[in-house]
Amino acid sequence: METAQESLRSKNIRPSIQRVRILDYLKTRKNHPTVDTIYTDLFPQIPTLSRTTVYNTLEMLKENGLVISLDFGDGSLHYDADTSPHIHFECEKCKHIYDVFVAPDDIKKKLPAGFSLSRTQLYAFGTCAKCDKNAK
Repeated sequence: METAQESLRSKNIRPSIQRVRILDYLKTRKNHPTVDTIYTDLFPQIPTLSRTTVYNTLEMLKENGLVISLDFGDGSLHYDADTSPHIHFECEKCKHIYDVFVAPDDIKKKLPAGFSLSRTQLYAFGTCAKCDKNAK
């Protein structure tokens, strides 16, 4: 996996400490965090960090295709550094977000003739195995 610094440089973005740490955080976790989660987790290590810096960095990373934002309708955007085609499944009980990987070719095969796929962002909702097991 490409390091955060390498990813930033590949997009001609200056790899400041904050940018590297935020992108590294997203690349090494699958928790689909919000701005507040990232800020809360990184602030002890970077006391000069602000929520505004986190937000602006995420927007810049999104504009450069290094992260995607997810809107589950809870009033906060969630972020993911995995930009490959996959579905985001949210458990309606525990609110945990899971990645469900599908082959891009499966999606492309379902498109009408003449359509081309540039990116996907699919959401699914239901109950995760843990919550389903606890309900029984």
